[in-house]
Amino acid sequence: MLEAIDFLDYETGEVERLGAADLGLGYRTSALKRGRVGVVLSVDFALTRGEGPDALGLPVAYPQLAGALGVELGDRVPVARVRQTVLALRASKGMVLDDADHDTWSAGSFFTNPIVSAAFARTLPADAPRWPQEDPPQDLVVPLGDAWEVADAIEREAAARRRREPAGVKLSAAWLIERSGVSRGFRLPGSGAAVSSKHTLALTNRGTATAEDVAALARYVQAA
Repeated sequence: MLEAIDFLDYETGEVERLGAADLGLGYRTSALKRGRVGVVLSVDFALTRGEGPDALGLPVAYPQLAGALGVELGDRVPVARVRQTVLALRASKGMVLDDADHDTWSAGSFFTNPIVSAAFARTLPADAPRWPQEDPPQDLVVPLGDAWEVADAIEREAAARRRREPAGVKLSAAWLIERSGVSRGFRLPGSGAAVSSKHTLALTNRGTATAEDVAALARYVQAA
């Protein structure tokens, strides 16, 4: 678990110690992406010591990892086995550094899955991967009365919720990028940066890329 970072603030020129609570962490986002400009110099993680090589990890929560381990979601597996499997999965996507493989000279999994309206999602082809997002839970107001009235109120509210549009629909960024004409390995003329040959979410340095090469490629993909 991330505990703190040392952050060089470009505006002040000072190095600040920021705790996890100060960072506004979310899915591929943080306070550092919403106004603060600088460089993360170091990161501290708080680790939990296991009880030996066979110590069990936390319950497996990711379907792809569960499939690779051959277990069910929620099962617990020895930490060493989880580590080996995660490294193998990440390496297959070019996300474990290998000096001989330029796909691993990467700016990471660069693009996030967008969340759009249900109406927009319906305009996409039927084979477009999509995951409806649930509304945040809301309190149900039940009127006073006999059991039949209460049951009827609950059923009417449940039916109304089923008719509502979802809060949003998450789409696959990889699917959208590939359908836009940007294929694996794509690069702009004369650029040292390219889309990974393993998957379209990663932007990579083919050996001579500058920061502007990566930024220009990102802008092109987003506009495609």
